[in-house]
Amino acid sequence: MASLTGSSPGSRRRFGKRGALALAVVLAVTAGAGEMPDYVRQALAQFSTDVPKGWAYTITTVRHEQQVTERYNPARPPAEQWTLLRHNSQLPSAREIERYAKSRAGGPSAAPQATFQKADLEPGSVELVRADAERGEFRCAFRAESTGADKMLGHLSLRLIVSKRQPHIEQFVLELITPYSPVLGVKMHELLVQMKFAAPGADRPSLPAASSSHFIGRIFFIRVEEDLRVSYSDFVRAD
Repeated sequence: MASLTGSSPGSRRRFGKRGALALAVVLAVTAGAGEMPDYVRQALAQFSTDVPKGWAYTITTVRHEQQVTERYNPARPPAEQWTLLRHNSQLPSAREIERYAKSRAGGPSAAPQATFQKADLEPGSVELVRADAERGEFRCAFRAESTGADKMLGHLSLRLIVSKRQPHIEQFVLELITPYSPVLGVKMHELLVQMKFAAPGADRPSLPAASSSHFIGRIFFIRVEEDLRVSYSDFVRAD
């Protein structure tokens, strides 16, 4: 997964390179895609798969029948930015709060991180699948330079659902094209990742609303199946 939270000199260099790639994508979409509708160009220009900096929010994660609700506030000191609100719909016990604080120790970052960034997209690959009066569905490919050492993005298909009335990405869908092994002993058979975004408003950009993932694979000879659901709420500017 891509991370935008590094603060080391190496991370800053990667930041700058990725920022330059994102700018190149925007320029290519704006200037080079003659047949691309205006609403798609506008949506891609402002698209971000991560929560923008400076926003506090509540996130609820459901995994293995365990539900955790947390509050993230970037205005607080790093060690206090995350607060455990509920565990399995109940107020957390003192022991759960203590365990949670230990797990978040060491300057935790805003999570979860996105599976890809705008700079990873190949602008010339955007292709219309279907459209109606409200939205259009497009498929895209990833830049060869963005597939990474494990070539993960190269094994995924990407679909974007784009709103026409308020140009923004309403949803993206990532799906594993064919089974493959990212590392020795690991075999991915199925992977489906979906993320939905709320429409932008007068005082806020388009923000994440919900995401889900479904995975089936094997780690050596052990079958692994996992479903993950994440919802976002209560966004407030924190700076």
